[in-house]
Amino acid sequence: ELINELRARSMTLDDIKNFLSAEYRRFGKGRARSINYKVSDRTVKRTLDSISDLYGNQLDFNREFGMYKLDLHDFPDTVEDTEIQALDIAIQKMGNNLNSRKLLENLKAKLTTRLYRKIEHMEPKKAASKINDIDQKINSSYAFIGPHPIIDFDIKVKSTLDSAISNQHIVHFRYKHYEPTVCPLGIMYGPSNVYLIAYVCKGTKISDIPQHYILSEISNLTETEDWFPKDPGFSIAEYANSMFGIYNDGVIYDIEWVVKDPGTIKLVKKYQFHPTQEFIDNTDGTLTVKMRTGGLRAVSIYLTQWGGKIIPVAPQELLNEYGKLLKTCANSIKNSI
Repeated sequence: ELINELRARSMTLDDIKNFLSAEYRRFGKGRARSINYKVSDRTVKRTLDSISDLYGNQLDFNREFGMYKLDLHDFPDTVEDTEIQALDIAIQKMGNNLNSRKLLENLKAKLTTRLYRKIEHMEPKKAASKINDIDQKINSSYAFIGPHPIIDFDIKVKSTLDSAISNQHIVHFRYKHYEPTVCPLGIMYGPSNVYLIAYVCKGTKISDIPQHYILSEISNLTETEDWFPKDPGFSIAEYANSMFGIYNDGVIYDIEWVVKDPGTIKLVKKYQFHPTQEFIDNTDGTLTVKMRTGGLRAVSIYLTQWGGKIIPVAPQELLNEYGKLLKTCANSIKNSI
């Protein structure tokens, strides 16, 4: 009740003392129900400490007026065990992306604490049982990851890039065997690496096609004071959705596949291949899959996983790339025999 009151208005220590005293008289027993009962200063301090432990610097104290106020606009008021379970699964899916995993684990700890505080008013045995049930539910799911590269990078590099992206500052760094100067646009998390997406700067000229730089390969990063004009229409999410794989070849194609096997058709309809995908049921019983994307090599590599069950139809550039990949694979087997 006090938390709700502190969210609604600013309160002095006397306000809080009077409020708590009234609450004790409403719900207390014995002496606490007496008409003149007042909580002690120690109880007020202990209560504020508990709220501060739970909400941190969201409990604001105005020294000039001696008033407390709780601002929770940036944190959920209530938390459900199913939400924490979903977050736990997301943490597992992060695999060895160490930096992001640590941040999510911190968030999970905060949310779990918030959930436990909801049930603290219960009888101790009931509260302990409820907490045990929640722990069992959260830990009852597991996200299988399978083989994947370890994703790790210097958190200072990420922090500097965040600053440069926000301020539209040009950055300079060492990358593998050369030292590019770039205009940073955003950070993209791929399945095997985290990438800086940036335009290359050469004097006053800025490239048209964004380049990708693996964060773990960046060193000696410097954020300059030089400002660059960012295209207001650029969105890192929209840019990512223009690709099938993690790399963009700068060209968007109208992709078309055909699936003939009935069992595979049923399975394919359960897949999210691309945000622009469209399924078309043909009169001959086949299924056409359409999408607009770049990255023909990534599309070709992915199609090989279906063992010929999904047949590329268009564009011709995709057929050429797919055929070249299959030929390379066949030659590698032939040469090893």
